[in-house]
Amino acid sequence: MHQHRVIIAGAGLGGLTLAHGLRARGFDVAVYERDHHPDARPQGYRVQLDEPGLAGLERCLPEHLFRLGLATAASPPARVSVRDRHLGTLADRPTAPDPGPTDGTARPYRSYAFNRPTLRQILLSGLADTVRYGAELLSWEKEQDGTVTVRFADGRSASADLLVGADGVGSAVRRQLLPHARVEDAGLRLIYGRIPLDAPETGVGDAGEAGEVGEAETGAAAAGAAAALPPWVFDSIFTVVTGGPGSPHVGFGPVRFTRPPGAAGPAHTPPVPLTPVGDYVACLVGAPADHPAMPSFEALRGLDGPALRELAGRLVGDDWHPDVHRLLDRWETGSLFPLRISTASPVPSWEPGPVTLLGDAIHAMSPVLAMGANTAIRDAAELTRTLAGAAASGTPLVDGVRAYELRMREYAFSVVAASRRTGRQRVGQR
Repeated sequence: MHQHRVIIAGAGLGGLTLAHGLRARGFDVAVYERDHHPDARPQGYRVQLDEPGLAGLERCLPEHLFRLGLATAASPPARVSVRDRHLGTLADRPTAPDPGPTDGTARPYRSYAFNRPTLRQILLSGLADTVRYGAELLSWEKEQDGTVTVRFADGRSASADLLVGADGVGSAVRRQLLPHARVEDAGLRLIYGRIPLDAPETGVGDAGEAGEVGEAETGAAAAGAAAALPPWVFDSIFTVVTGGPGSPHVGFGPVRFTRPPGAAGPAHTPPVPLTPVGDYVACLVGAPADHPAMPSFEALRGLDGPALRELAGRLVGDDWHPDVHRLLDRWETGSLFPLRISTASPVPSWEPGPVTLLGDAIHAMSPVLAMGANTAIRDAAELTRTLAGAAASGTPLVDGVRAYELRMREYAFSVVAASRRTGRQRVGQR
């Protein structure tokens, strides 16, 4: 029986989830990542996963890695709150359920806040022989036998039965496959960082009494720091404080670990080395790109941490509640970096073949509904299901690609549209 070979371009959350799912079903998988090592650039901080993402992880990951992911995630109250700049409540709702599982089964999930670098380390576990770094994809070519050949900037090339572009908003795979696809500037700029709740986890949580004391001390420090913050920050999985459409907004997402990753990873069976990290509150300040105080994105990228915090203070005016200013004063300046938000336009259906796309490479969306990572992981689970079905039935892989793309366009672009509508109403997105 032929072992199908799949090349995945991009070692983000969606690409790595897909790699696990396909490997578990007998596919020969290689992941090519343009970065030279896993920590080559900031990976962000908090990522919220709801039913689509959690169900996708459970379907694709080895059971022990899925358990470790949940063990190292935070589980704040599963509500999203919207407040005005004086902290009056404008909206308060439960996190949205998935419109429907991909395989007809139903299972209740709650929402979790993951530390993105920790989740990525967990997803990389077991893939050391699968991920190739320093591989910037230049082009690909369909061969006469139906396979695809991929060429990289360092001169390498590789062939496979299927190429999956999981290479983000600036996808090189998409540019060649769908040159007419448009990714638009959403007109929002963010300054993103974290408010630490304790000293960084020391990694003292080894086996035995010393580890138990270390975890207890870490938890006590976090509790003390959290007590110094306004309690409303911890009442929801995410809180948006908005000045109204066209005005700046501030977002807060608490990440208080069920168990510190640096202790949970080594104690797991089998052990998984995880970088120690302490509890924190993810914090962002956003504003329309045309706000009078907002510089060009090129200038924004040139600002250091203290300058970014000073800019955020000017965006959030003196008439905002003092709690907001006190929280921004606690921002860790070394954690700050700017983001430009993009959103994809719907793409008409295309002829399926040995190349496909998932995640931001095809349906980039604003983060206002926290559905970007959820949808990328859902893509990975859906594509795993359809490719495995094609392989098991002996039908061409392109049949699985066709089924995936049909389903993905249906659910993903409806989420993009919902994110755009909510972004326009809540934070002044174009």
